[in-house]
Amino acid sequence: MARKTKAEAETTRQAILDAAEQVFISKGVARASLEEIARTARVTRGAIYWHFRNKSDLFDAMLERVRLPISELVDPTANAQTGDLSALRNLCVYALRMLVEDERYFRVYNILFHHTESERGLKKHAEMAEESIKLMTRIFENHPPHRSLTPSQAARSLHTQMLGIYFDWLRNPGAYDLAREAQILIDTLFRGICPDPQTFLPTKQGK
Repeated sequence: MARKTKAEAETTRQAILDAAEQVFISKGVARASLEEIARTARVTRGAIYWHFRNKSDLFDAMLERVRLPISELVDPTANAQTGDLSALRNLCVYALRMLVEDERYFRVYNILFHHTESERGLKKHAEMAEESIKLMTRIFENHPPHRSLTPSQAARSLHTQMLGIYFDWLRNPGAYDLAREAQILIDTLFRGICPDPQTFLPTKQGK
């Protein structure tokens, strides 16, 4: 019975997070209310407070559902084979394709980039940006970029350009086929940052 109760609680938690995505994308994070999220999830407000302290906590949990799998793909401390430029390049391609291929990923990042007016949302956006830049800086410290760039400059340049692709495509997803063009877009960025990109970029563009 205990296992069933725990499973039911997790099902309710996921339903609340699903509802939060719907309400945040339709109302914006700042204007969304826990009452409306509860109605959408068909639970009581008490059920929301059982799982989340407040709307900010709920917002953070929504982000974690799409952030955690990606943060594990590149770990520069794991072993000598991880955290290299090939892994970073592949991560960037994967991240862009996920925007197209994963509905939840699309919704959550659409919320983060275009439906977050609250102070908490903007702060969380900044925290995620710095986390990404620190990770990439460590990689570029081990695999130096073009001599005109420091590791932190290379990391910030790559992050800023990735940010621009996210923002622009999420604003108008029908403008072009991001999944198809992800690889060439990323390889173009790496050719401008890395001293000898041909050592890790594929010789042929994938579909």
